Amino acid sequence: MGLTPIAAGHFGAGRLSEIGDDVGQAAWVALILAAIGIPLLWWSDPWLGLTQPDPALHDPLTQYLQIIALAMPSTLLYSVFFTLNSATSRPAVTMAINLVMLTVKWPLNLVFMDGIDGLIAPMGAVGCAVSTAILSWVSLAVAFMVLLIDRRYRDFHVRLRQPVIGKISELLRIGFPIGAGYLIEVTSFTLMALLIGRFGTIASASHQVAANLATLIFMMPLALSNATSILAAQSIGAGNEAKARAWVWAGMRLVMGIAAVIVLVLLVLQDSLARLYAEDPLVQQFARVLIIYAAICHMLDALQCLLYSSLRAWRITFTPMLVYGISLWGFGVCGGWWFSHTLFAPGPSAPEGFWMGNFLGLSVACIGLGLLLRRRFLNPIVAIKP
Repeated sequence: MGLTPIAAGHFGAGRLSEIGDDVGQAAWVALILAAIGIPLLWWSDPWLGLTQPDPALHDPLTQYLQIIALAMPSTLLYSVFFTLNSATSRPAVTMAINLVMLTVKWPLNLVFMDGIDGLIAPMGAVGCAVSTAILSWVSLAVAFMVLLIDRRYRDFHVRLRQPVIGKISELLRIGFPIGAGYLIEVTSFTLMALLIGRFGTIASASHQVAANLATLIFMMPLALSNATSILAAQSIGAGNEAKARAWVWAGMRLVMGIAAVIVLVLLVLQDSLARLYAEDPLVQQFARVLIIYAAICHMLDALQCLLYSSLRAWRITFTPMLVYGISLWGFGVCGGWWFSHTLFAPGPSAPEGFWMGNFLGLSVACIGLGLLLRRRFLNPIVAIKP
């Protein structure tokens, strides 16, 4: 993730050959992270001890994680290729590869899950991990072939040279807070689900309806926010700060306009969506209320995503991570816990308190991130040094 604003800045400035150097250093970062991650997945006993799954699931879970561990190097190296294409305005390349692999994934899952008489023993759920690992390495091989064959990549001079501590440190300095920010965002939503589960199956099921919808509709602002960040970073690299700010404002208008339409659709179709997700009338009843909360929160979620991504164009990542932690964990999760226990009785209506906390956390995030972006706009820079 730290490669995105760096490569986009080089691309905007016309420093194409420098993109290849940073891609090579990002590959070293991917290998370093793989070396750390593989043992964490391979020796899974500590994690299974914490989660305490059904004893019958211990061996399948262990096998699943170990097979996925084998895919970690290819997954992380492919993400470097993915980032290269995004930063240089060529996302269609990786989209095409991903769509092909997704198409193959389903039948390959069945092959390893159900097996083939005399050739492959049935593996059950572990077979999904096998197909994932295979396609991960195939995707990397395809990406490597594209780099070699497609002439459009030759100007970048992509190469793997010896590690340069300065460049690797810069990638980690920018990328680590971005990853931590995503971790905070994901875990805050996960914690909501875990805590709501204590209020019963109706509460948990109704929350899952709203949470699934919220995740689905979040993909649009996420994609547009990433595009805004890349275009702004390219302008910054070219030394055109005014154009970078213009891209941010254009992205904000587009993201918020589409978010408003999505909110309207959710409010109009809340009954139909609740029935589509659940058959239980009681789950439908409480899900309808939470869908309204999800719709309202979506406006704030779209805005904070745009603000967070825009700051990355200026390589500002550490302070936004702190804002995320305070707002989403502090006000969001903790505030939701307080609301659910003070304003609502334990039971199916309690999730409303967590969604109120989510609204509060997203509001604080928008304010904090907005102030950071405003400060950057009031203190323009000519260009970021390569």
